[in-house]
Amino acid sequence: MHFSKTAEYAIRVLAYLHRHDESSHSVNVLHQELNLPYKYLTKMMTELAKKGLVNASRGREGGLSLARDASDIYLCDILEAIGESLDHERCILGFDKCDASNPCALHDQWVQPKEMIETMLSTTTLASLIQNRETKL
Repeated sequence: MHFSKTAEYAIRVLAYLHRHDESSHSVNVLHQELNLPYKYLTKMMTELAKKGLVNASRGREGGLSLARDASDIYLCDILEAIGESLDHERCILGFDKCDASNPCALHDQWVQPKEMIETMLSTTTLASLIQNRETKL
């Protein structure tokens, strides 16, 4: 499984805001610090603000900050906020109709990994990503 570029960017930006929560950050700072495309970042941050994950304020002391505590932001919240499909019924091989009565060749083998991914997305918080690792985000 791979996240889309938008999902990767959103997770990286929100993790950065969590790590540097002492102040608000401009899109320009995020662009420079995280090396993300400026226009893409601007559009994404607007969506995250509309969905209540980011506070956006204007003015001299304005900028972007997390709207909720990082321990209350789950990966599934981030994906939903950016419009990522969490289509649990989608066939892994891309067939239109794939269910127990009309399974694809991987249908039965895909059930357990799909459930594990869904559990990971719904139980992993932004805060736990930072606490658990000293890796890049």
